[in-house]
Amino acid sequence: MDWNKISEALVPKAVETVWDSTEASICMDNNHSSFKAKIKTLCAVRDDLKDRTTKYKSTMKRTIDDWFHRVKNTETLAQELEDCFSAIKNTSAWIHVFSRTKLSRKMTNMCSDVDQLVTESSQFWGTFVHKVAERVLQMTAPDISYIPTQQDALNQMLEHLPDEEYRAIRVLGMSGAGKTTILKNLNNHEKVARTYERVIWVTVSGEENHRENLSVETLQHVIAERLIVDMEGTTIGDIEGVGRKIKEELEGVKFLLLLDDVKAELDLDMIGIPEGAKGSKVVMTTKYRHVMLLLLCYNIELKKLSSNDSWNMFHKLLDFPNNVKDKPQLDRTARKALEICDGLPLMVKMAARVFKTIEKHERNEISWSDGLQTFKRWPEKRENNIMDNLLKFCCDHLDLEQKPCFLYSALHPEDTEICMEGLLECWAAENFLKRGDDAKVVGRNILRHLKNVILLEDGASGQFVRMHKVIRAIALNILSEELQDRCLVRTSEALQRPVVPKRQCVDLWTDKEWISLANDSLNISLDAPHSSKLTTLFVQNYSNLVYKQIPDSFFQHMNSLLVLNLYKTEIMTLPSSIEHLSNLKVLYLNGCRLLKELPSLIGKLKSLEVLDIRGSGVRELPDQIKGLTRLRRLLISFTISTKDNHDVIFKLSGLEELIINVDSQEQECSELIEDLVEKVSTLPFVLAFQLCLLDKVIDVIQVVDDTVRIFMPTEHHLSSFLERRQDLETHSFQVFIGCHISHDIEIPEFCLYDRYVKYTNGRGYNNVIDKVLNKAQAFELINHNDLEHLSINTAESMECVKGCLIGSCNNMRAIVVDDGTVHRSLLPNMERLDAKNLPNLESFWHGNVQHGSLSKLRILVLVKCPKLTTVFSDTMVHQLQELEHLEIQDCCGVKEIVRFSQEGGLCVIPKLTTLILCKLPSLRKLCSTLVRISLRTLKMYDCPKLKEFPFDVDSARTLQKIEIEKKWWEELRWSDSELKEQLEPCCIFI
Repeated sequence: MDWNKISEALVPKAVETVWDSTEASICMDNNHSSFKAKIKTLCAVRDDLKDRTTKYKSTMKRTIDDWFHRVKNTETLAQELEDCFSAIKNTSAWIHVFSRTKLSRKMTNMCSDVDQLVTESSQFWGTFVHKVAERVLQMTAPDISYIPTQQDALNQMLEHLPDEEYRAIRVLGMSGAGKTTILKNLNNHEKVARTYERVIWVTVSGEENHRENLSVETLQHVIAERLIVDMEGTTIGDIEGVGRKIKEELEGVKFLLLLDDVKAELDLDMIGIPEGAKGSKVVMTTKYRHVMLLLLCYNIELKKLSSNDSWNMFHKLLDFPNNVKDKPQLDRTARKALEICDGLPLMVKMAARVFKTIEKHERNEISWSDGLQTFKRWPEKRENNIMDNLLKFCCDHLDLEQKPCFLYSALHPEDTEICMEGLLECWAAENFLKRGDDAKVVGRNILRHLKNVILLEDGASGQFVRMHKVIRAIALNILSEELQDRCLVRTSEALQRPVVPKRQCVDLWTDKEWISLANDSLNISLDAPHSSKLTTLFVQNYSNLVYKQIPDSFFQHMNSLLVLNLYKTEIMTLPSSIEHLSNLKVLYLNGCRLLKELPSLIGKLKSLEVLDIRGSGVRELPDQIKGLTRLRRLLISFTISTKDNHDVIFKLSGLEELIINVDSQEQECSELIEDLVEKVSTLPFVLAFQLCLLDKVIDVIQVVDDTVRIFMPTEHHLSSFLERRQDLETHSFQVFIGCHISHDIEIPEFCLYDRYVKYTNGRGYNNVIDKVLNKAQAFELINHNDLEHLSINTAESMECVKGCLIGSCNNMRAIVVDDGTVHRSLLPNMERLDAKNLPNLESFWHGNVQHGSLSKLRILVLVKCPKLTTVFSDTMVHQLQELEHLEIQDCCGVKEIVRFSQEGGLCVIPKLTTLILCKLPSLRKLCSTLVRISLRTLKMYDCPKLKEFPFDVDSARTLQKIEIEKKWWEELRWSDSELKEQLEPCCIFI
């Protein structure tokens, strides 16, 4: 073998390999920069595709879904490489050549994979086609089936919809008569869904618009959005072009157009509604007799409620009819109040709310008479302005804290869901609420009162409220009167007025305290408007901003601003003048999808307390956000690849509430969840931490009524939490380990316990559980399959536990095992113990029983323990002197309740009042002396081998109720026939 030739061939290759490795190590930083840039590009492409898929459907849906899945996996791998880079980036390129080379090559390879994904995405853009709109969008509507006046109007509509003689139906009625309610019920009716291919709801006017409709352009936008019309090829203000597109979309379609609150004539043809489409109909509501859209129109004049209808509605809203029916004087007082309501549904609602606010214990003639006197002070009714006068009267009777809160609520656009937490934040920022810890309590009480007097009403979910459009109109009038020129509200393009000149726009901003704008209603492309007194600014749903930005000097003279709401405004950047907002407390940027980053100047907002960037394009927080030392509430969106945000967020030491939206399902981001849970324990003041995933909402920390609830994925997370925080030392608590926080807690009598632990899906033994149990009063142990019995340490740590549920622990053979090493009583304060679904449980208590163990047990329930043959030893029975309720069900192996020993003596459970024995096919006998002069209730069925009635005359004489099978009762052998006759009246046969 010629070694010289071999070496000549190998050495150059070896040198080349070493050089390549060294070069890769040296170039690691450059490769990392390239790698980060490509990942950023991929994420941008992903976001653009997601935006596209929300508006259009693709003929390659499955392929796109698979692409999204691969992108998500790539993001996860990219984060792992990023973590590796952070760990070795400062190491020597020569000493750590191998680890750096390996990482450098991995990043290079991933760049190729990312390029491939970006290239693949190009094939998708030509596959998008127009989405098909749903037939009907269901609306939240109150039930009117029990109100004949309103139900009759609905029935008339349904009857005349198929009538080809009429092209339209007009519903005429005064404000507060229930027109919108009836129209919503029509929208939701199953007959409508079956008959029409498209049902289109349009609110035609806003209450702030007096006697004018929304602009044609705005109405077209609403209809086009509902029908998912492809607007490509049209421009802003192109009424004719958009109308043509709508007409094309509805051509040949049987549609129902529902127009609510029409205030003036409306050119349907200009909007794009086809004339004479076969079977299609237009239904409109209006309070003006002169408004008639089409000549061939069927008219329904909405009558006032009859006295019976008013009474039925009042009763249903009060929700305590028996209290009234049983007391004629209350009945009479209520009817007098309804006379004042004059058959207007909105007034009946308000009357019901006034009486409902009277506390239950005060519902008597005097308190109801006071309620009636309140009604009598209401303004005299005049046909045109009864609602105006009534609502102004209600506002005048709000106290000094309630009234500004109510008026502020009217700044939100009409027919929008108002987030209650957001409303409370704004009220607090404007100093409407008391300072200190009770500010939110005061705010919630005000919210509750405003809902009780119907100035606000519940929204679609428990987190939102709404303001009726009539009530909002009055509130805006009051604002106009009381604040005069200090408030500006324009939340739609409703007014058919010319465009306001720029100079005049600037003047509109001067000396204002509250401004609320929405839907491009007013030009905001202004240079430094003089608004030094402005404390609240809403600019919502703006899409036509020049260059997608707010002028750079816009906030220069707004140093008094406390609340800034830019919800769903299409801006790409925040102006540099934001640094002048030194007093800003609340900043909403949620839904600003084009906003990709926050400027470093955000760190100058030293007074900021609330920041919401959910649904925006912001994926990484700037480092300067750590300077926001007063920030106590942060709402943010995450993807799996945005783990860089963690370090910034968890340095906000003053944070009290953290809400994170994660664009993934739970199973896809378990590592992210665990990482976030681990780090949240470093924030000492966080009282609320919530993760909103695509498939569920996970509360990690929650404080309700001074009770802290925490979710910990594993024992390790609980250990970290306990090391860093003292919540469990000072609060009542509910700790969930291995399972999410739940309000449907299985443990019976849960309300009796202030400190509760639920431990699910555990593995092995971990002493951190014992640390928590030392403080707990209730304990649930679920699905712990490594456990054969409670460890002695665990049993000893449960000294204060009063209630315990053990379930689905498949390997558990005994609840407690005392091998003689224990010299103290175990479970001495246990009052209730439930053991369910324990397939291998052989013994309730194995071994020695120390005096005092289970000495306070009142209730014992054993269910589905098939291997259990004997429930108690006679030694154990002597400890159960307080047992009142014994329940054994579906335990097919149980042959006897008590196993006797020679020295055991007489077995008696002296206080047992309830005995339930069901589905015990092997049970042969029951000790007749087990109960003495205490048993009240006996329930027995499906115990076929028990042939004799188990108790004698002495034991059975206190029985009051026996639930038993009729056949079994008849077949029983009786030692005393008189006993059977004595007990038969107590029997309930099942």
